[in-house]
Amino acid sequence: MQGELIKSYTNLIAGKQSVQINGSDLKPGMYLYSLISNGNEIDTKRMILSE
Repeated sequence: MQGELIKSYTNLIAGKQSVQINGSDLKPGMYLYSLISNGNEIDTKRMILSE
């Protein structure tokens, strides 16, 4: 794991929001993504992409 920030979304409105990630834009591998609200990390999940 290289710990490299790939994409960040800012200025989203609180409430029910969704963000779609296009897996074809990423290389196969394991990715970690986190939800951060008001500077607090709420949750982190793992996503594994294969070829």
